[in-house]
Amino acid sequence: MVKKCLITAVLLCSLVIFRIEAATVSFLVIETGLTEEAAIRQHSGLWESGLLDVFFEAGHIVSNAPIMRISGKPTGDIPNEASSDLDDAIEGGADYFVIAVLDYENTVQAPGNISLRVFTVNPNRKIYEQQYKGRLEKTPREDFENIKEIARGLVPRINNR
Repeated sequence: MVKKCLITAVLLCSLVIFRIEAATVSFLVIETGLTEEAAIRQHSGLWESGLLDVFFEAGHIVSNAPIMRISGKPTGDIPNEASSDLDDAIEGGADYFVIAVLDYENTVQAPGNISLRVFTVNPNRKIYEQQYKGRLEKTPREDFENIKEIARGLVPRINNR
């Protein structure tokens, strides 16, 4: 009995010493190159779900803003149209803000170019950016798995801060 209590006490102490912290990550998917009347693209939803799934599975607290559409290519690291979403993330206690810009210009289904940007919230600065060429797989499931693989590459950018 004493041995069992001692083992339990050691395990509890190790949890206190090596406390586990989860980062709070807020996501925003931005569509560009589409008219205002066009419906939200399925691929945009796949990107949003893929990012949320991967970071949640990695142990982070995740939230997202609604998918946004802007008419032209975004200027600056954080487009002016997204500033209120960044403010909401800050008010919500986010540690990181991730923007996925999906450029649908000249494409029908999948975005032609994808830009992923990771920012710290306090101080507000970009810590990572990566560009990808869009591609359309044979099935939405394959698309989703590719998106999740790309998202897994972002997780260490947050874990190492």
